[in-house]
Amino acid sequence: MKKSKTLAIVLVALSLFAVGCVSDGMKKPPVFVAQYNNIPADIPSQFVSRYERIITGKEQKEFNNLLTDEERQAFIDKFWLDRDPDPATPENEEKERIDQLIDNIADEPFISTPGVFGLSFRMNGGFRGDMAHVYLLHGEPDAMDTLESTSQSFVDLMLWIYVDEYSGNIRYAFLFYQRGGSGAYYLFLQDAYKLDFCGAINEIKTFKEFYIGSGNRACPPDVEDVFRELQSTSSKGGVVEGYIFAWSLFNFSQDSSISQGAALQPPKSASEIAKQSTARVTGEAPEIAGIAGTDYILASCEKCNSLIPAELQLGKEFTLSVRRSDIDWRVVGNQTEVELKVRIILENTMSQAPLVFEKKAPFTDRKDLIISDPVSRIVVTLLTSDEVAQIPAGTYQVSVYVKNVTPGLITKKYNAWSKEITK
Repeated sequence: MKKSKTLAIVLVALSLFAVGCVSDGMKKPPVFVAQYNNIPADIPSQFVSRYERIITGKEQKEFNNLLTDEERQAFIDKFWLDRDPDPATPENEEKERIDQLIDNIADEPFISTPGVFGLSFRMNGGFRGDMAHVYLLHGEPDAMDTLESTSQSFVDLMLWIYVDEYSGNIRYAFLFYQRGGSGAYYLFLQDAYKLDFCGAINEIKTFKEFYIGSGNRACPPDVEDVFRELQSTSSKGGVVEGYIFAWSLFNFSQDSSISQGAALQPPKSASEIAKQSTARVTGEAPEIAGIAGTDYILASCEKCNSLIPAELQLGKEFTLSVRRSDIDWRVVGNQTEVELKVRIILENTMSQAPLVFEKKAPFTDRKDLIISDPVSRIVVTLLTSDEVAQIPAGTYQVSVYVKNVTPGLITKKYNAWSKEITK
């Protein structure tokens, strides 16, 4: 268990007094099936069941329309390729990370954790419970604790806190509660109670009352009493104080731009992040670097990291448009050369078998132009007009992946795109 960052938690006290009492109506939390599952890996038909928390709704619908294991395996290969954070390595670090979290759920990592001693996924909805949902998306919290009422006026609460590593503030505060006073912990919907101070407290009372939004009226006396007790109660593990639990009833993050709903969505894939990257070169001439006795011209785009910031164009030909200085080049005399590994998958909306093109795309340029005119663009052909003409008519989701595999080059930069076309 990670050490809690108490300095960040103390900052929450400043926000407690800014909470209003205006309501937009109380929403009941969703009901999840309390079922324990240990779904094995690498069975194509079970893919969605195992990875449902990280798959988008669109991807789930697409997968469910597939008819054969061959089609499902092609989908799976593309799914993990899109999420590989570093294609230069043989491992897929993101898949390994997620598989480890899934295995951890079966191993019950919190049984002996102070503050939540005895806590298990099995008793809280298992693989498909609210606890597992948060854990699979965000991993182990920086701090976690439980709170129990001495007068039994409110149900047992549990708080998982994730700290922003840069600011030290609370990034996520996932609050769980034993809805109904016993049994499994369910996720408390903080987004629904941002403006409903009284409704939030009423929801965690051991004996809830019929309640309609507080508006500008004062909360009933017994609700105020519960809140005061909540603020002053000591937590079970002494890690997170009672007033933090009180704050988290209607606050999810110290960053007001972050909502609980957004934090529960599947994470963006590495390829999607790459497509949304706004990294651009500033136009300075790239430097020449010597590697193992061979000259290379390395891209001058410092913010691009491992990405090639190129633009994909789909038409009579499939091409990339890229600035000269955005490419890592191998120097051969007065010429420079690049070799791209290309993988193109065209998936037909009529659920036919996908078309896959895998090839190398070599191209050359003049060394003096790269140095003297780094911002000019060059066009790289990925599929020729003859190859595109062989594609049957239809509507396709086109996924394109390119990687710089120039011999001797150690940077191995890449990019990926996904577009729809009708031919």
